[in-house]
Amino acid sequence: MNKRIGLVFGLIVWMLTLSIAALADEEEKTEKKDVPPPMNWKPAGEITPPSPTAGAESTSIIPSPMISYGQFELDLHGRVQAMVGLVGDDSHTNNGDALSRDGFRIRRARMGLSGQIVDSWEYELELDLIDEDSGGNALLDAFITWRPCQYAWISAGAGKLPFSRSLMISSANMQFIERSPWVGVEAATGAYMLDPGRQVGLTVGGEVSLFNYSVGVYNGSPGISVGDLNDGLMYVARIGVGMGDMGKTEADLEGGDFRWAFGINGYLNQAPAAEIRASGVDFGLKVIGLSFYAEALWAKSIPASRPESTGSTLDESERWGMSAQVGYVLPFSFADIELACRFSMMDDNVHVENEGDLWELAAGLNAYFYDGHIKVMLNYLLKEEMEGADLSNDSVLAMLQLMF
Repeated sequence: MNKRIGLVFGLIVWMLTLSIAALADEEEKTEKKDVPPPMNWKPAGEITPPSPTAGAESTSIIPSPMISYGQFELDLHGRVQAMVGLVGDDSHTNNGDALSRDGFRIRRARMGLSGQIVDSWEYELELDLIDEDSGGNALLDAFITWRPCQYAWISAGAGKLPFSRSLMISSANMQFIERSPWVGVEAATGAYMLDPGRQVGLTVGGEVSLFNYSVGVYNGSPGISVGDLNDGLMYVARIGVGMGDMGKTEADLEGGDFRWAFGINGYLNQAPAAEIRASGVDFGLKVIGLSFYAEALWAKSIPASRPESTGSTLDESERWGMSAQVGYVLPFSFADIELACRFSMMDDNVHVENEGDLWELAAGLNAYFYDGHIKVMLNYLLKEEMEGADLSNDSVLAMLQLMF
């Protein structure tokens, strides 16, 4: 299996290299055709001088805002991610892996609207067109935001929580096809601790000088339309500090000067059967094409009522995860080519030694075209269980993303 994965990985890299070389050769031929005439050469007839901004055309697919009428603005956004992969014999989506067998998968298909109704009042809606839980269209995000001043904003509705850096970033802007392994594990088991998912509630945030903050209160239970199913609520807080704009993408496609960001976060969720406490810390930097991120998360679940302990029953669950990743963008004229690497570790229950104690090494090669509207990704994931059975769950994944 390892030989087969290595062979296919090599073939994909070879094909991608040939494609890049072909694009570069085609661009070189085009440049040769556009060689300017001699300095003193003048054609017959009248010549209209070029615009001072000629050649500086925008690569935006859709103008922003797409629709504007008075203070009202509307933008349409969406993305499709088509994935193919080769995986080990023990890989399974029930264990948090991307695929259960060699083959294809539509990883994500999203469509959304955003904009403002009037000045300072914004809205956003996003649909998951292939939601696997409900078997149909699912509303992922739906919130209204009021920005009364530059230092504060208030948002009400459903969306991501201000908890973990790697979870807050959009899947469209990641350096790797999949997030760190605990995200897939918790999604497969439904035991959300390090990844609390999306929630309905109220968030207050803002920026003051180098600092930014977000605090919120939420239902703490899954579902958008069913209301709160808990006896209590969920409280989340995040404080960050940094210098410079880190941008929307994990990759440093801007290639600017040194920028950095640091954040700490935590939450308390009064879930139906247990109280969950979690905290985390993260750091990121970018400089001239180089990007680096590190993060550590911890969570503990304490049952609301403690049964009498037995020799095989534990009344508490505690888990942690950490990751570090680095990437570097090579700005070729036809595309931005990025090399990336990530190392992650997790323990799904510190009280039990099992296959949930693992580390993962991910290596990636990404190509960004048209300012990232088209992205080609190639990942090799090496997983190693530190306890329990040694599973054959390494994988080679490739994904094409179209985004607007």
